[in-house]
Amino acid sequence: MAQKKYPSFNTPKGAAVWPNLNAPDTKFKPEGEYTCKLAFDPNLPEVQKMIEHFEKVRDELFKHEIANADTPVKKKALEKYQVAPVFTEELDKEGEETGRILINFKMKASGTTKQGKAWTRKPGIFDSKGVEIKNPPTIGGGSILRVNCEFNAGPVPSAKTFYLSPKLVGVKLLELVTFGAKTAKDMGFDEDESEGGYVADNSAPATFGGEDDADESANEGGNGGSGDF
Repeated sequence: MAQKKYPSFNTPKGAAVWPNLNAPDTKFKPEGEYTCKLAFDPNLPEVQKMIEHFEKVRDELFKHEIANADTPVKKKALEKYQVAPVFTEELDKEGEETGRILINFKMKASGTTKQGKAWTRKPGIFDSKGVEIKNPPTIGGGSILRVNCEFNAGPVPSAKTFYLSPKLVGVKLLELVTFGAKTAKDMGFDEDESEGGYVADNSAPATFGGEDDADESANEGGNGGSGDF
């Protein structure tokens, strides 16, 4: 059964949560999957408008699924299904709600056509000006993005529920956070007001010691990369 088509949709900006945009995740799916879960503030008007649109698409696709059921028995069964929410509540490490909502976008990374031809794909990644990034940086959690998505939907008989599944097409990178990058604020380092504190001079050229230091390191067998931090 052909599914009703909708134009692709651009989300408001959201914060990425455990994104897999640079390489597909193959842990659970051998064909690989790109994912981009975004966290949003549900109180923002543009986010509320997005939710309303997603719910409208979900409900229309559900009605289309029922109306085009193959048999009267299947139609009757579908009429008893419930629809799944289009977002989930974000929880912190203690299981408490953070006040943000999450929407997960996915893209299958590879597959085979009905004619037996293999194919691969990846999401488009664009900068804040809309220019495609040919060699994108590693996009980590906390990066601020907008997602372009298409809509898939379908019933899950085991749950007797109809789900909307936003399909990842591309992302617009507005603010980059790389994996493992943390600010002083993230680590709880406030300004130390004690006298004699070290203040960095980032305008000064870096120095790594003179020839004596290099000779000493060589005599001790150091290679600058094998020691523990």
